[in-house]
Amino acid sequence: MDYIQIDRTNCMEIILLNFPAFQDRWDVYIADWHPSIPRPIALDISEFADFAIDTICLQNEPEIANIAATIEIMLQRGDSIVEYAFRTMFLEQIAARSQRTGFDLDGFTSQLQPLSWYYWQDLDRHVSIHPFS
Repeated sequence: MDYIQIDRTNCMEIILLNFPAFQDRWDVYIADWHPSIPRPIALDISEFADFAIDTICLQNEPEIANIAATIEIMLQRGDSIVEYAFRTMFLEQIAARSQRTGFDLDGFTSQLQPLSWYYWQDLDRHVSIHPFS
């Protein structure tokens, strides 16, 4: 694949291409927005994080591996807004939900690639959200 810059105009399109099972959830989310009101990319990514949490809880290993690969691509190729949203909104949402509900993160964290693993560990050091694997 040729290098492309990922930004707010193509981020969710890429996610939807990689995760067809996310489409129904996305359609419901989009239906709640008035067309004249711009959607913040962080909220779009938050919706994807909820899908990822459901996938992690189901222990769907192939899809979890796909999520981990997608996070890495978004962190590497995303513009500063997309990269920041995945570092904060996406990873923090997964960590916080795990802390509240106690779902097992091992299947997820074992799939994280170098850059996403670095940011995951950075959350552990600076945000003090536990348990982290």
